[in-house]
Amino acid sequence: MNHVNQKSEQKPLPTLRKSLQRIYLVIIVVSLLFSGISLSVLSMFALRSYAENNLQLVATTISYSVPQAVATGDADSVTAILQEIGSKAEFGHARILDPQGHLLTRWPPPDDDKHHAASQLVSQWLFPVPVNVPIMVGQQQVGQVWLTGSASRVLHYLSQAMKWLGGSLLVTAMLAFWLSHRMHAGILAGLQNIASVAHDVRRRRAFSQRVPSSSIAELNKLSGDFNSLLDELSDWQNKLQQENDTLAHQVRHDALTGLPNRTAFEQELQKQLGNPQTASQVAVLFIDGDRFKEVNDHYGHAAGDCVLAAMAHRLRNRLRKDDLVARLGGDEFAVLLSSIENGEQAGRVAENVIEAMREPIKLEDGTLIAQSLSVGVALAKNHSSGEAMIAQADAAMYHIKELGGGWYFSPSFWGQPPEEALKQRGRA
Repeated sequence: MNHVNQKSEQKPLPTLRKSLQRIYLVIIVVSLLFSGISLSVLSMFALRSYAENNLQLVATTISYSVPQAVATGDADSVTAILQEIGSKAEFGHARILDPQGHLLTRWPPPDDDKHHAASQLVSQWLFPVPVNVPIMVGQQQVGQVWLTGSASRVLHYLSQAMKWLGGSLLVTAMLAFWLSHRMHAGILAGLQNIASVAHDVRRRRAFSQRVPSSSIAELNKLSGDFNSLLDELSDWQNKLQQENDTLAHQVRHDALTGLPNRTAFEQELQKQLGNPQTASQVAVLFIDGDRFKEVNDHYGHAAGDCVLAAMAHRLRNRLRKDDLVARLGGDEFAVLLSSIENGEQAGRVAENVIEAMREPIKLEDGTLIAQSLSVGVALAKNHSSGEAMIAQADAAMYHIKELGGGWYFSPSFWGQPPEEALKQRGRA
């Protein structure tokens, strides 16, 4: 049962164009059949009435033409008259009776009666009862005319009429089909435009697309409403994208300084270390402000925030474009250096960072605050991971802070000879 349902569900649905064509075709066929049958039946009844009147007129004509011959019993003259009239006015059988009701003559003779079965059936339907007209001479009846109709001429006329009717119906069907095609072409074009744009929007999120106007009022209104909906969706998407960008920026950046935060710094560090071309040329500077707690305690947290913002600004201006400076929290900052070939290059950057804070920071009230830095340096080639680099740079920073400030390499250098270690260390 499920297999049958699946097969029925997989059967492709007919398109709107095919559905409309099928509907129009059914309407046209039914209309033409009804019209053809109605016209045919009406024509048959009209022909029957016409044939009956015509047969009555022929019988009356014969009754006016044979009174003298019938009165004298001249059968040959009567036959000649019937033959002459029969050649011009077609009828089936004619019988002339004398006053006693005896057959005087008939036309055509029995051996000339060659009517087809179809003709006889139609004749019986058209002329079920023979026409009987008296033959009068003055006020005296001298005989009778009995006349039956012939369907041959009616059938000929009917065949011609059916040909014309069939041709007319065919032309009508073609014209109706062409008009219906023209009519539903506009409907399909409008719906196809809406469907195409909706499909593109769903697949590619192309909210900038718009449905063109339609020549049909209802479809034009639908297109306008759909375009208005796309405008709202586009505005909603732009607003949502802006909010997402803002949230993403807030998640990865520090609100006070605008610098990347610890998460962004660690992700970028892992990215650099994961690239074989840059992994061995990375260095990390761990920076901490000396006696920053005294600034908060003496001048307040607003002054401390001003000092942090100034530190961030000066650090950013002292570094290269490709270097990354981040605030890890409190007064702790970190710098990710790229393209570092040796420790001397990293040391020069550390000295440059310390030099950036030589000038006192001026608060809004004009107060000048001197803020020095302690910097720990770690090289990627001396450590196995980003976490280890940050930890070693942090340890180097605390080591040099205890000595009074300045910069120092990570403890991985501490096992080196004294002259080599001093060569790699700077003091404030």
